[in-house]
Amino acid sequence: MNGAWVTFRKEMLTYCVSPVSWMIAVVFYLLRGFELTFLTQWFGYQRGDPDVFVSATYNSSSTALMVMFVPGLLTMRCFAEERRTGSMEMLMTAPVRDGGVVIGKWLAATMFYALLWLPSALLLHVLEYGPFLDTDLAFGPVFAAYLGMFLLSSMLIAFGCFASSLTDNVLLAALLSIVFDFALMRVPGQLAAQFGDLGDSYYVRELLDKFDVMSNFRDWFARGLIDTSQVAFYLGGVMFFLFLTTVSVASRRVA
Repeated sequence: MNGAWVTFRKEMLTYCVSPVSWMIAVVFYLLRGFELTFLTQWFGYQRGDPDVFVSATYNSSSTALMVMFVPGLLTMRCFAEERRTGSMEMLMTAPVRDGGVVIGKWLAATMFYALLWLPSALLLHVLEYGPFLDTDLAFGPVFAAYLGMFLLSSMLIAFGCFASSLTDNVLLAALLSIVFDFALMRVPGQLAAQFGDLGDSYYVRELLDKFDVMSNFRDWFARGLIDTSQVAFYLGGVMFFLFLTTVSVASRRVA
C-alpha cells in the first residue's frame, strides 16, 4: 500500500495546483451561489417549509452538472496524460504494484471531489442564521443526500480512471466518462418502458432498478433514507471499475 499512498500524495498535489480543478470550483460555486440566492429569497417571501428548501438545494442544476461532468474532468489526466507524455513507461518500471497506483489515483480524485462539495454543506449551516433564513434546517436528509451523491460520484470517478487508462487523449477520456455518466443517469429509467413484457421479469426489473440511479436517489437518499442495497451497488461498481483499470494498466506493463 506504500505505492498507493505515494501516488495519492502526488495526485492530490497535482489537483491542488491545477488551474482546471479550481476553475471547476469557481464555476460550480458561482452557479451554486445564484441558485441559493434565488432559493433563499423565495423561501423568505413564501415562508416555505425548511424541508422543501433543503431538498431544493441538492435537486438543482449545479448538482446535476457536478455529478455528470466533474468526475470525467477530474480523471481525464490520470493515465491518459502519462501515456501521452511517456511518463507511463517510467511508472511501469517503478517498484509499485499496478493496483496501488490505480487506488492512489482514484482515492486522490475522490477526496478532491469531496473537498469541492464540503463548502456547500457549510453554506447551508450559514443560511440558518438571522440575516438569511433564521430557521433550523434538517441535516439528516442533507447527510443522506450527500452520501448518495458521493457514492455515485465515487463509482463514476472509478469509471473515469478506467476510461483514462484506455487512451492517451485526455479529451477523449473525458468524453467517454461524461457519455457514460449521462447514460447511467438517463437511460435505465427509459429502458423499463421499452422492454415490454421482458421488463416484467423479476431479474430484469431488479437489474434496471439498481442501474436507475436517479430514481433511487429521488426515492431514497433525497428523502433522508439510505438504501443499503444501492450502497452495495455503488461500492461494487467502484471495485469493478478499479479492477478493470488495474487490468488495463497491467496490460501496458506486459506490452
